[in-house]
Amino acid sequence: MLAISSFDRGAFTACALCESTPWRMLAGSSFDRPTAPLRCPFWPVYMCCRSRFPRSAWRTQVTRSLQVLVIAVGLLCALPPALAQPQAAQTALDADVEAAIHKLSQGIDQAEKAVAQAKDRDEELGRLRGEVEAILSESTQIAEALRPQLASVRTQIDKLGPAPGKDAPPEAPAISAERARLVTLASNIDAAIRTTELTWVRARQLIERITDLRHALFARNLLQRLPSPLLPSLWRDLLNAAPNVSRQLAFLAADWWGWASPKSAELAGLILLTTLLWLALRFTFLRLAAHRRQRKWAGPPTFFERAAAVAWVAPVHAVAPIFSVLLLYGGLDAMDLLYFPGDRVASAALKATVIFAAIAAIISSVLAPDESEWRLVPLSDRGSRSIFRVLTAITAVFAADLALAEMSRWLFIPLAITVVQTIIANLVVAVLLIALLLTPFAAMEGARPALHHPLWLKGPMWLVPIGIIASTLTGYVALGRFIAQQFVMTAVVVVVAGLLYLAIRAFTRDPAETRLSVGEMLEARFGLDAARRQTLAKLAEIVLTLTLVLLAVPIILLQWGFAGADIRDWLTALLFGFEIGQFRISLARILMGVALFLALLAATRMFQRWLNSAVLQPARIDPGISHSIEQVAGYTGTAIAALVAVSYAGFDITNLAIVAGALSVGIGFGLQSVVNNFVCGLILLIERPVKVGDWIVVGKEEGIVRRISVRSTEIETFDRSSVIIPNAELISGRVKNWTLRDAVGRLKVPIVVKLTSDLERVGEIMLDAARQHPAVLQFPAPFVAFDASAVETVTLSLNVFVGDVKKGGAVRTELALAILKRLRAADIGSAAAAAAPPPSPAREAEPQSSR
Repeated sequence: MLAISSFDRGAFTACALCESTPWRMLAGSSFDRPTAPLRCPFWPVYMCCRSRFPRSAWRTQVTRSLQVLVIAVGLLCALPPALAQPQAAQTALDADVEAAIHKLSQGIDQAEKAVAQAKDRDEELGRLRGEVEAILSESTQIAEALRPQLASVRTQIDKLGPAPGKDAPPEAPAISAERARLVTLASNIDAAIRTTELTWVRARQLIERITDLRHALFARNLLQRLPSPLLPSLWRDLLNAAPNVSRQLAFLAADWWGWASPKSAELAGLILLTTLLWLALRFTFLRLAAHRRQRKWAGPPTFFERAAAVAWVAPVHAVAPIFSVLLLYGGLDAMDLLYFPGDRVASAALKATVIFAAIAAIISSVLAPDESEWRLVPLSDRGSRSIFRVLTAITAVFAADLALAEMSRWLFIPLAITVVQTIIANLVVAVLLIALLLTPFAAMEGARPALHHPLWLKGPMWLVPIGIIASTLTGYVALGRFIAQQFVMTAVVVVVAGLLYLAIRAFTRDPAETRLSVGEMLEARFGLDAARRQTLAKLAEIVLTLTLVLLAVPIILLQWGFAGADIRDWLTALLFGFEIGQFRISLARILMGVALFLALLAATRMFQRWLNSAVLQPARIDPGISHSIEQVAGYTGTAIAALVAVSYAGFDITNLAIVAGALSVGIGFGLQSVVNNFVCGLILLIERPVKVGDWIVVGKEEGIVRRISVRSTEIETFDRSSVIIPNAELISGRVKNWTLRDAVGRLKVPIVVKLTSDLERVGEIMLDAARQHPAVLQFPAPFVAFDASAVETVTLSLNVFVGDVKKGGAVRTELALAILKRLRAADIGSAAAAAAPPPSPAREAEPQSSR
């Protein structure tokens, strides 16, 4: 195995030990020096050994054995350097990690310089923010990957222990070298983590700087003052720029027509096809909508039915124009009739048309000017048509303003013309809003509530047209345009969100209110009762409503100038954690903690039911003991669920000491009785002087114990009323328990007979009735006692013992009736029998053994 092969043939042969450097072996000659640079560490050993023996001896067994021995010694000599190299290499970080950290540092340096240069360009700042966020994410990942490695190395250092002192005996060199290596490695990893964290901090600070720059740029552009429309200079600039713009537009139109005129037939066919598609889609969808309404709702629709209808009628109204303009745009693009800057102009017109069609469809569906029975708002026909026309006009102006602003940017229209176009759009929107506010919201005839003058709505809305007109006339044209656009877009988002909320309510309402209830689905699929259906439907409504809010609020914030990255960061911080002082609050972890608590609590309740039904009841354990075991299991599971949920939510359990210190002050003042009852409840569950099912007397209250909790105990009196007694009264006060040890009790049945009666005969009759009753115990034996005497009567009492004192009332009544019957049969008159309510059964004073 350790020999060199091919001695007699000329070939390139590798060393059989390390398989590294080949050399030339010449046939019929001795070994020459390698023809290539020799790198095999065993070559000198091998050649030295070979020079001492003749060539023939190499083929003997003895020589081969010696060869093995010499090469093994060479291996042992070469091992220390080979082992030292990996250890030295382990003191440094991985080259890829170092390169990534260096790349992050360079990236944040370049980003800081780029931000300083692009502080006046919003789009460039947005792009740089994306790059910095990538650096932020990558630095977080690297730091999170290095922290476990640092913890592992520090654990190994702790296992080795500290270095020995000056007077201590020296430790082994291998241990010292290993400690030095681990300390160096830990220092390098810690330095890498600190460098990465520094990069993270710089990236976070740079993001905040970019955000501040973008906000300042937005405010500067919004509050930029332009020439007022009341100044003649603006109109003079307009007149000066109009001829050049006219010639430019005419040139672009002529150029486009020169390109499109050879394709005039195809262009005419495309326009005709677009028109036919619009007519066909409009007619088809409107007929389908009308047919579905008539087929599904035979009677007058309810409010939720109208809201549900709007959810699918609005898209139907918007399908025809949107599909038509998409066909026209796609056809022009396919015919190569859209080229710069015409493609930008067509794209702006397409966006404006889609926006107008969608908003107009929503307005038409909500107001339903031609179908009063499907109108979602209670307005008269005249008011609905007037408001529909005004809102449609506002939408048209808004869409046209968006399209013209986009076209002006790509056609390089002079500033004066753009300013005038914006001024006209602002003033037209303001006038239309005033017309809307002056339109009376007259209620339609019928039983629906009237909304003649909703001042709560119209009052604040008057501020919008006033603000638009004032800002436009004073030169703040961008501010006026911003107010007009945000009013329209915010109103659209609010209306859409409101319609979706109504649809959610219609979906989760009770079946008596709507046919589209989730309750019917739950009943049909899972067979749930009404109460559980309503609970699940309400929970579904809450979840869907919160989801709708989380979707609508960011859209509104985007419309009002907030960056999408900022909104995403806010939502991320809200869901995954934000710091308040020394505490970090994470809504997602809190919700997961609550869900975990509820899941563990449900598991605890299931375990209690299983314990009661599968273990305690089959074993026929005393009900009081079973209740105590079940309660202890429940409290233990609840405590574990609370601790797990609090820990998962991010609350440090060690801070409970602070909470306990604060509670100790409260206990000294107002919570003393609560804690006292809690401790007494635990004593009741452990010591069990009172158990569930016991017959107890506490003060003036007497009844059966039904439930023992950590704060109070519930007893049920014999008139079926419940009495809640604090646990402290059961521990510190006097309590009479009829069934503490067992249920055996003594009953006393008083019988009043005449003084002239045969008392011995009466006593025998009473004892005979007791012996024949199945519920009376024969040991201890029943006996008759002389209680009292009057002028003409004598009271004898029958004392018996029963196995269940809780049935004492029925046994006492049966004995009294049997005795009276026997006395009448024996012709012995009785003055009274149990004339008054007998006293409560008394337990015999003798010990149980004597009984």
